Amino acid sequence: MIHLHVTLWSLLLIAFVVSLVLSRSGKPKGQKIVHMITRLFYVLVLLSGAHLLAAWYSFQGQALIKGLAGLLVIAGMEMVLVRSKKGKNTGGAWVLLVISLVLVFYYGYVVLG
Repeated sequence: MIHLHVTLWSLLLIAFVVSLVLSRSGKPKGQKIVHMITRLFYVLVLLSGAHLLAAWYSFQGQALIKGLAGLLVIAGMEMVLVRSKKGKNTGGAWVLLVISLVLVFYYGYVVLG
């Protein structure tokens, strides 16, 4: 199950970058399609993460912190994509995204290993 979760996260990050590039290059139709695919990956990552949290870690301690940081990553990604699409300032969303992504990788690979 961990391999599925990591694969989904990897695909989510790729879809996020592609959607961001399409948004910045002025291709709204392609960006909208990839953004919807990104949202599908949000759901799949959340489901696989919830399964890992329940089955492997029994909703305890550091795994919960990683799960909450993962939710913040998804929120940050969505805020960056929506705000960039609307032409609004994305600075705060980028800060949220980067800090929460660092926390997720730290807890995922260092703490929970």
